[in-house]
Amino acid sequence: MKIIAIVQARMGSSRLPGKVMKEINGVPMIQILLERLKLSKKIDEIVVATTESKKDLEMVDFLLSNNFLCERGSEKNVLQRFIDVSNKYNADYIVRITGDCPLIDPALVDLVISELIKTKADYCTNTMPPTFPDGLDVEVFSAVQLEQAQDLCVDNSDIEHVTPSIRRREDIRKKNIEHPEDLSSLRWTVDELSDFEV
Repeated sequence: MKIIAIVQARMGSSRLPGKVMKEINGVPMIQILLERLKLSKKIDEIVVATTESKKDLEMVDFLLSNNFLCERGSEKNVLQRFIDVSNKYNADYIVRITGDCPLIDPALVDLVISELIKTKADYCTNTMPPTFPDGLDVEVFSAVQLEQAQDLCVDNSDIEHVTPSIRRREDIRKKNIEHPEDLSSLRWTVDELSDFEV
């Protein structure tokens, strides 16, 4: 069984361009995220899935020169990027992480993975409903579900956000991890300059 974490990241954010390479205490945000994710005991490989846009060259060069795995694909079709990475790395299960979550919690990632494996679920998350701070979002699903997601897309949002067509399904087993206290109002993600300053 092979578990791949796929981190979707790009430089072309409309609200905060280049945010994934913005430095926090001298370290690019994407590096902080990846170093934290490497502490997971359940993930076999971590791959950044970015675009073929020239805007992403700086990040790609940085990742490759620092021995991080990186694959480039469609700018618009993020779902296809995930499928391509999953196939190339022979994934059985995929952990979806977004590049604007530098404070990702590896222990929480492992908990979501463990719950999926233990319950034999097809999809497990901590966002249905969200009870953890925004920025600790984790989704884990099988490669089979990822492949099938492509045939179930109904609009561009499904392609851009990867998992809506999986989350909508009623014929698969889904699980959710909840925090004892609802902390979903807290923002630990980086969408805006104000988030970055925090």
